[in-house]
Amino acid sequence: MQVRKLSKWIYLKRGYGTEAIMVTTIFDLVRQTPKTNCGECGLPTCMAFAAAVLSEKARPDQCPYFPEDFIIEKKIEESAVAGPDASPETVLLAGLQAKVKGIDLAARAEGLGGIVVEGKQGMSMQIAYLNELIQISSEVVKSAEGKELDPRDQILLYNYLFFNGKGPLSNEWVGLESFPNSISKVVTLRKYAEDKLALAFQGKPARLKTTCMQMGGQHVDPCHADLCIHMPVLPKLPLKIHFWDADCDDGFPAKVKILYDARAVEFLDLESLVFAAERMVERIVGASA
Repeated sequence: MQVRKLSKWIYLKRGYGTEAIMVTTIFDLVRQTPKTNCGECGLPTCMAFAAAVLSEKARPDQCPYFPEDFIIEKKIEESAVAGPDASPETVLLAGLQAKVKGIDLAARAEGLGGIVVEGKQGMSMQIAYLNELIQISSEVVKSAEGKELDPRDQILLYNYLFFNGKGPLSNEWVGLESFPNSISKVVTLRKYAEDKLALAFQGKPARLKTTCMQMGGQHVDPCHADLCIHMPVLPKLPLKIHFWDADCDDGFPAKVKILYDARAVEFLDLESLVFAAERMVERIVGASA
């Protein structure tokens, strides 16, 4: 292992003005991108580009849509342990894990629907994520069985912890388009989650219902679609799936609409909300294969 420098804080300054944004997580940088995953920067997603910029493996100007009048003004560096060939996501995780060390997990656990557990490596917060018990600590995000999660899932869960949402959910279901500045995100949600789920289960609503219920989902009735399922992605992030099967007589394909609690943006940012839906769909499709 090699000790390398990791930029924990990056200040973006708009031209020669006084406006500045302090970037502390990947999602702060993602907000400066078009969030369309166009790939013009040479990386597959806006999140991957943001991770590369944060870990100094890419320049902001590699994204043609990144604001030209934003420049990196200064950074405060700290040591982090990472391999010399570590991916941007791995390097970023080291910074997020360092940030967790300064957080009182016990004070946040209840509001996020988790509990604090003591283990061999110290204290961690245990929560349910996609029907699996997960432990979040300053060392790693892993399953209760000890399996380390995909770096993308770890970033999502750390962001859930850092957001520190509180209070009960509204129990009012809304589309992603109901949240401010969500136009581009709605397109991403449709392409990578809703359309993908509809195509996978066209003509198979019973299989969708069975698969979701095996993953902790609940059938919702009455329902304005052919099938409605309540899926608990995180304790304070349930998603509701509305599924309409294909109408062969009229030539309409299957359709899916994913709904969020009206308070969802108090627990995660829009990019994370879309990513959470994508991961849910991937799990559902994978479980039914």
